[in-house]
Amino acid sequence: MNDCLLTGGRIVLPRSILEGGAVVVRKGRIEAVLESGEPLPTDLPRRELGKAWVTPGLVELHVHGCGGISFESLGPDPAVAASRLAEAAAYLRARGVTSFSPTILSHQAALADLASALCELDLPRADLPGIYVEGPFVNPARRGGIPLDAISGPDPRLLGRMINLARGRLALMTLAPELPGYRDILARLEAVGVMPCLGHSDCDIDRITLPEGRFCLTHLFNAMSPISHKSPGLAMLPFLDRRPFVELNPDGAHVNREALRLCAGALEPDRLILISDAAPPAGLPPGAYGEGESSVVSGPDGVRYALSGTLMGGRLLGPELLRNWLKVTGSSVPNAVRMLSLTPAQALGIDDRRGAIAPGLDAQLVLWKGEFEGVEALLG
Repeated sequence: MNDCLLTGGRIVLPRSILEGGAVVVRKGRIEAVLESGEPLPTDLPRRELGKAWVTPGLVELHVHGCGGISFESLGPDPAVAASRLAEAAAYLRARGVTSFSPTILSHQAALADLASALCELDLPRADLPGIYVEGPFVNPARRGGIPLDAISGPDPRLLGRMINLARGRLALMTLAPELPGYRDILARLEAVGVMPCLGHSDCDIDRITLPEGRFCLTHLFNAMSPISHKSPGLAMLPFLDRRPFVELNPDGAHVNREALRLCAGALEPDRLILISDAAPPAGLPPGAYGEGESSVVSGPDGVRYALSGTLMGGRLLGPELLRNWLKVTGSSVPNAVRMLSLTPAQALGIDDRRGAIAPGLDAQLVLWKGEFEGVEALLG
């Protein structure tokens, strides 16, 4: 449907809902969004959307895997790795996610394999904006599910090797701002256009240097010093400083309902990004996956290491996150959708192509079943 006229539906715009309107698509791009009563072009095939919700494709900023595929273990064969990455992309698209940043820990072999797969697959940057590396320059005291062998003190030479291994595909990196040598790492990341993400940190925010440019907080509340009346932990930063993007996992396992409602009331939707932090079993039935020390159990309380019970990732993906956020917080649909589309697209620098139903952007639209229970169709 590179050329079409979409009429009707409840079209979710960044700040409002358009009912009874239309979207004009030509050559795979949105040419116009028309209000009810405006003249419609007559030279395009027409599809009536009824009363269905229509949103831009969702954008997953922080996802480690899905459908049994781990971005950490795509393998060294570029063709095989690219095939697995394409399979994961198709799995996410079937759930309304049309852009995502494959996320890994800091193992150099995994980074090289993922970068090779991205180059081999050669999808548009708007589909796969770049790699998110969680570590290695994080605080072991707040490592959460990161194994010790994926953690290092700030080391500019190690960072240089990782930048080279990423082959220009590194987009985001998590680091702890209290570590000695942090400023050198921060300066290098900013110099090469990688967005720093503060997290896995035990800092007091009155004792750290914040990035001067764009930055993000990795999964707010999880694996960071908390909100407290005794010490100003990293979790307090977004409520005091309006600059950073803020990741938040609304899956019900990572953050409690009260904290989700706190964020909904206090943080703007143009800064707040809903993430899955999805582990490879995401989207699969509950149960045990993997073997040995790496075996995990997926269930209502997230994906956890079987041996230690440590939470290591999420099991829900975009549609479930959207439904849960709406149910728990009472957020408006435009705000909730924005946190899963336009805001992460802005953080990733792809908002000139994705993230909203607006003229000039790619026509990557999702027609939903019911109240976001599933994808009826991908439009455009």
